[in-house]
Amino acid sequence: MWYLDLTNHQRSALMEHAPGINDLLVKLERKMEGRSVADPPHPNDFNRTRRAVVDAARPFADKPALSDTEKVAFDALVEVTDSLGNAADKAARQRELNDEAAAAFGRPVDGRGSVTGWVDANGRPVAVLAPEDRLSSADGGDFRDLHIGSLMRAMAGAGTRNDLAIRALQEGLDSAGGVTVPEHLVRQFIDLMRARTRVIQAGARTVPLSTEKTSIARITSDPTAAWRAELGAVAQSEPTFDKVEFVARSLAVKLPVSLELLQDSLNIEDALRTALAGAFAVEMDRVALFGSGTAPEPEGVANVTGVNEVSMGTDGAALSGYGELLQAFQAIADANAPEPTACLMAPRTKFAFAGLTATDGQPLMAPKVINDVPFMDSTNLPVDESHGTATNASRIITGDFKQLLIGVRQGLRIEVLRHTLADDLTITFVAHLRADVALVHPAAFAMVTGIVPA
Repeated sequence: MWYLDLTNHQRSALMEHAPGINDLLVKLERKMEGRSVADPPHPNDFNRTRRAVVDAARPFADKPALSDTEKVAFDALVEVTDSLGNAADKAARQRELNDEAAAAFGRPVDGRGSVTGWVDANGRPVAVLAPEDRLSSADGGDFRDLHIGSLMRAMAGAGTRNDLAIRALQEGLDSAGGVTVPEHLVRQFIDLMRARTRVIQAGARTVPLSTEKTSIARITSDPTAAWRAELGAVAQSEPTFDKVEFVARSLAVKLPVSLELLQDSLNIEDALRTALAGAFAVEMDRVALFGSGTAPEPEGVANVTGVNEVSMGTDGAALSGYGELLQAFQAIADANAPEPTACLMAPRTKFAFAGLTATDGQPLMAPKVINDVPFMDSTNLPVDESHGTATNASRIITGDFKQLLIGVRQGLRIEVLRHTLADDLTITFVAHLRADVALVHPAAFAMVTGIVPA
């Protein structure tokens, strides 16, 4: 470690003439314990301390003469400055190497997400995040101790002074008067939103979008194997693909908050962050399942061509068993698609299954093939669909939700509509996020439609 190269004489001189710097170096050294090539520090870890060391060295340089111990301390500060600069360069290079390894070996070195064969508009590899993966990390650079709720409160000029938030506002202020949220805060926010999104809990994966458009290949038919005689030609059969593009579409939400609440509430910062993430999560859930596909709205599972459908009948019917859901599972299997990871349904439908009874009056047990798949309820599954003459129908959407991709651009813009303040002392925040939805393998999904209450 670079700090251990200092002699005891240099350490003593620093303790005497720059004790604050000595403490910073000790804290940094402890922070670096356990870091590896797979988890390199951020260059800012070193650069922040380096700036403090340079500031501490200036008074020594301005003195006409230095005592012996002051000279030792000054030389140590110069040496540490160089060492910190080299450490920052090394950390930056290691992170670059890890990114290159991710593209070459199929998985980021830090373990967050996996790299696919997909590329974006500039030919760069596209990584995907499983539900358990995180986009953010503990290493948040300069804004690691800030979160988006604190930033929003500072934008409104309410609450106690937060110097870190004010700095973030100054750096992110755009020409239109809004604020571009720092990258680390965006990553934190996206992870919070993902955790609250039902389709992601069911297995949907997240694609961080770095460009306006990201292209992926979608399988529309599998190749067919054929037997051949000795020395006979191999029958040619190729899978059929078409191209699916993520287009970063704009999703916006207004969040009105009273001035009194912003000024006086102890937990308003956490509440702002939670409310904003919840608003985006609910809409991402809805559009992933039922998006119309008419611009600017993405196309959800229910409207994608090729998704299997099993009907409860011309005018719908109440559930009496697991037969229709078994048919949906079979339709997925018949398409050689992966097995379902979840069944999403309205709470009404979930409890209708729970209330099914056998002829002996005991609860009706689901077949093992269904029992092994989680039943997940979501209020985004409506209970007022039209199905023949029925106007109170609902549906089940099941499938391999890993084939459902949520593309999210790593940028978030927030502005404050201050003109609302004059009316009723309410401040309205407007947040803009860019995202899209894509279904890689439609045949991996099936719907049971026309479910009406008993």
